[in-house]
Amino acid sequence: STALVLDASPERARPLVSALEDAGFQVEIASAPAAPADVAGLARHDLVVLGEIPALDFSPSQLDALAAFVRDLGGGLLLLGGEQSLGPGGYARTAIEEVSPTAFDLKQERRRASLAEVIAVDFSGSMAAKAGEHTKLELANEAAVRSADLLGEGDRLGVLHVDAAPHWTVPLAPVVDKAKIAERIRAVGPGGGGIFVDLTLETAYAALRKETTQLKHLLLFADGSDAEERTRAPALVARAKAAGITTSVVALGSGKDVTALERLATLGGGRFYLIEDARRLPAVFAQETVLASRSAINEVRFVPAPRAAGPALRGIDFGAAPPLTGYVVTIPKNRAEVHLAGPEGDPVLATWSVGTGRAGVFTSDFSNRWGHAWTSWEGASRLFGQLSRQLARRAEDPRVRLQAEFENGGLAIRATALDARGRRDTFRRLRVVVSGPEGYQRTAPLEVIGPGHFGLELSPSRPGAYVMTLVDDVTGEPLATGGAVLASGIEQRPVGTDRALLGRVATLTGGKVRDTLAGIFRERERRRFAYSPLEPTLLATCAAALLLAVTARRLFVSIPRLRRATIERRSSASAASITGTLAALRARKRKARGEPAPPSEQTAEAAQPSAHEPSAGSPPRAATPAPKPPLRPPERGRTAAEILLERRRRRLR
Repeated sequence: STALVLDASPERARPLVSALEDAGFQVEIASAPAAPADVAGLARHDLVVLGEIPALDFSPSQLDALAAFVRDLGGGLLLLGGEQSLGPGGYARTAIEEVSPTAFDLKQERRRASLAEVIAVDFSGSMAAKAGEHTKLELANEAAVRSADLLGEGDRLGVLHVDAAPHWTVPLAPVVDKAKIAERIRAVGPGGGGIFVDLTLETAYAALRKETTQLKHLLLFADGSDAEERTRAPALVARAKAAGITTSVVALGSGKDVTALERLATLGGGRFYLIEDARRLPAVFAQETVLASRSAINEVRFVPAPRAAGPALRGIDFGAAPPLTGYVVTIPKNRAEVHLAGPEGDPVLATWSVGTGRAGVFTSDFSNRWGHAWTSWEGASRLFGQLSRQLARRAEDPRVRLQAEFENGGLAIRATALDARGRRDTFRRLRVVVSGPEGYQRTAPLEVIGPGHFGLELSPSRPGAYVMTLVDDVTGEPLATGGAVLASGIEQRPVGTDRALLGRVATLTGGKVRDTLAGIFRERERRRFAYSPLEPTLLATCAAALLLAVTARRLFVSIPRLRRATIERRSSASAASITGTLAALRARKRKARGEPAPPSEQTAEAAQPSAHEPSAGSPPRAATPAPKPPLRPPERGRTAAEILLERRRRRLR
């Protein structure tokens, strides 16, 4: 295993290096300028130790790479305390704080001196110049927002934007509505002229003298080559220092006014920062705000008390531990495990898992200041050795293999997996975490492309080194790492046309290879048949038949009996109809011949009351006389033969 120790003083890091070497690590020591600038440079290490180096010594891309090393590559990160690290080092609200198990802000519930701070920002015309993707003023405003976010409700903050005249963007008042404060600060645009230092100091000091807080501080930010009207500035700063108001100065650029600005910081009992890269302003403002509060460092003699058990504490008797003399005050995050605690329960050693890696923080130091007695204690060397082993990246799974390469302008990622018996494991759920240049980050699941084979195609466009980590999607454990490099211009390299492959595709799909598009719309496809499945119709029919059968059984309907009843009903109706018809025909025939009805029919007719007979309740009517019988029968009609014979006789006459 390899470890990278980042510290401004190699001699100060010597005790830690010895402990790591005793634990079996190959150790490299580097300062901030020599630290890798991207994730690819960190990929060969299993552990990174960040010692006492202020955040402003790193570029934002270096801090992002350290965070990605832990979160995406499964590496280990150990943070050490000190006057120039953690919160006092300006790491609050940075990528390092995001992966740290403790927070570096000042919002903890503890007794500390209240702070009234005024931030004076130069917003003259020179601040409209670009520094990367943002202007200098935008970065300065963002730095002021970060400082406001670090303060608590018991603190007071004022933001003063100054060019030829001072403008109170945020009047000096309690820090209550941080969102509104941030909105006001970010809304300020570039002004004109240069910053008038004397007028700025008079306005800021006048506001601070009215405050009753225990600490009063002015942070002056000015262009190193455009700080004007500063004749009375040294005297103003000295009088403010005598009144308990400290002054720190941040100069942007190595201009002609840098020396005078540095002298003001010395007279004011504050700190001077010379910044060449405006992108580092947020870290500087955060560091200065934490230091001005004088609550981030607690220098007191104590022996850490064990809390949560862990591999780092195994076999160590802390009852025999010598005392530490100070530590950096931090706040444990929700999922963090606090293994050692100091006064007031503040964390001294804490760890947690973040992304695919692990991070830990030791808020005291392991050098000649707070941890001088620990450098000669055998238990401390064992503690840091076991802690480093706990945080370092796990060994890769020998049954999983990861490969990646750029081909045809894209990133092809391939993985193979075997089970415990050495057979291809197709049922693994794998995902890959890819990190690349300029903060590129992508997490995606791998798809099965064959028995035990998984693959993914990505299309990154920025040249540089890409590092990927294969992660078990069920357990979250990193399994393997790999990398590939996209050379500049490779994404624009022509790849040609595979005519043989296109011909096979056309043959398999029933198409043809054409050299021109002429006449393509005049061709018609031959008729094809389409088939519709009958399963839905048949299923619906069967369901209806089943329902009818169940209904018939429930109602006890007998089909044969129903059929016989239907036949009998039809027979009765037919017989009655025939009988009635014959009776009517006979009656008409007798009527035509003048014959009387038979006695049976007369009896039936007498039994049925006539429609003209009165009912029992109606009054009697006069009797109707019976019709007289005909004198002779009606004449019979002549036949056709008789008619023809009559006509012949007439012609002969």
